[in-house]
Amino acid sequence: MNSLSDNQVLLYEEPVQEKIRKFIKIEFLLSKIYHFKGKENKNDNYVALLSLCELYEILSRSDIKSELIREVENHNSYFLKIKDLSGIRADENKLNSVLEKQNMLLQLIHSVEQNYLDYLEKDILFKTIIKNSHTQLQPASIEFWLSRDILIRETQIDLWLEPLQFIKRSIDFILEVIRKSGKFEDRMAEKGFFIEKLDPKKNILLVRITLTSDIYYYPQISVGKQRLTIMFMNKDDKNNFVQYQEDVSFILTTCTL
Repeated sequence: MNSLSDNQVLLYEEPVQEKIRKFIKIEFLLSKIYHFKGKENKNDNYVALLSLCELYEILSRSDIKSELIREVENHNSYFLKIKDLSGIRADENKLNSVLEKQNMLLQLIHSVEQNYLDYLEKDILFKTIIKNSHTQLQPASIEFWLSRDILIRETQIDLWLEPLQFIKRSIDFILEVIRKSGKFEDRMAEKGFFIEKLDPKKNILLVRITLTSDIYYYPQISVGKQRLTIMFMNKDDKNNFVQYQEDVSFILTTCTL
């Protein structure tokens, strides 16, 4: 399976730590915003607005700036220890590149004001959108804005997104480093069930399961302190999810730092 191309596989991720779950959620919302913000159809464009509202709610409930600083600093300490190990020379250029990017990110995040969300809280149009984001009918003001030219709508969304670029850049880099930290390993789930002991000394952040794209089951992943359990499930004729009863070959990637 290691020779499969990207369009031949399905990838499932299970965050082990809550902070990684939040980062992946933010990554997903930003991806939706950037995908739909330039769409001509106003309904597609509105999806970008709803995703931006959901992103704002997450950011307003947490101190994402401090969380990003801690995470990048933790990664930085990890890679500095690797660099200090004797005999590590082959990937020294890559290590230096990662460390340089981490330092640049830290400078960027530290430069952001603590009240970086104030511009959204003072924006009447955005406040109207977020206030009505959970209602079925939109007020005339939002319908009017959605009827404007796509260039006007996209430009406004870009203005709302610009002060949040430090979050996108940081999370993109953090998740890239985490995802690349794992090693691909071929595994077999007998009759759709797999269990593996974990090293409690390892700082596992993310579990990834790679399957061929032509299958009819998905992994139900559970990660504890001592073991990883995967049960492959499929759907019966009554739309119930039941355990798959055949052997499943898959690629397991355990991402640790």
